[in-house]
Amino acid sequence: MADGQTVLVVDDSLLICRQIEIALKTADISLYQSHTGAEALKMIENIKPDLILLDVVLPDMEGYELMERMKDKDHVAVVFITSKDREEDVVRGFALGACDYIKKPFQTEEMKSRVLAHLETKKKRDELERLNETFRADMEKLSSMVYREELTGLYNRRYVIETMAGKLKNSDRQNFLVMVDIDDFKKVNDNYGHDAGDTALICIASLMNEICHSHVVTRWGGEEFLIILTDIDVNTAWDLCEEMRREVEDFQFVHGDTSFFCTITLGIAEYDRKADFKSNIRYADKALYMGKSAGKNRTVRYEPGSECE
Repeated sequence: MADGQTVLVVDDSLLICRQIEIALKTADISLYQSHTGAEALKMIENIKPDLILLDVVLPDMEGYELMERMKDKDHVAVVFITSKDREEDVVRGFALGACDYIKKPFQTEEMKSRVLAHLETKKKRDELERLNETFRADMEKLSSMVYREELTGLYNRRYVIETMAGKLKNSDRQNFLVMVDIDDFKKVNDNYGHDAGDTALICIASLMNEICHSHVVTRWGGEEFLIILTDIDVNTAWDLCEEMRREVEDFQFVHGDTSFFCTITLGIAEYDRKADFKSNIRYADKALYMGKSAGKNRTVRYEPGSECE
């Protein structure tokens, strides 16, 4: 019934410890004994008991104090065993998190049945915690699948709209949107094949993600990426964009026996909290379009009232 669970008896009376040992001799448990509070605290750390039978009066401290000093008391069942039966003593024990109170002297069968019942409850609680942990892990995996783009592993458009849009709206920091487009990407697919195009997408995503590791790099769609630069000044944002542009320009892409080069154009816009998310995307898009029109392979900043309008 107990399935090899661990019980620690903490009592300075060798007679009481022997009586408990006799009561539980047929149970499928590992039984340990401790006779002082200090010794018990060390044993609790080492053996991680499922249940502690704890005397209230110990040579070096009260059982109440021992329970207060336990580091992981939420994961162990504690049953006080004592000759004290005043209501305030019982209430104090339960207030500290004890699950039961057994008065000395006790009947052997009563001790056994209570211990086994609490061990069974502990077992079910542990199983429930394991199921919850599994559920949380599965939910995290599902969330990752929903919000991650399969080819590059970057966050996708859905993540930006459902998660980042609200954060940007409520942020009191200086933030920037950067719209990035791979120049003449259709020629890469036409000349070298779509597998080579996928290689370029993966490599460029990796380069940008490494440079902007403190920010959010997403695949917006096709050969377009959206980068959200958070809590950053305009000069640093510009420098990051130029670093990404140069890294891509100098990078030699290899696919099979083929090697080729790519460039990117970037449109950067400071996030305007007075405007909605779509408008802010449009600002970065306008800067990107201006960069494309000016010859590509460059960074262009959106300026309200400028040609980007």
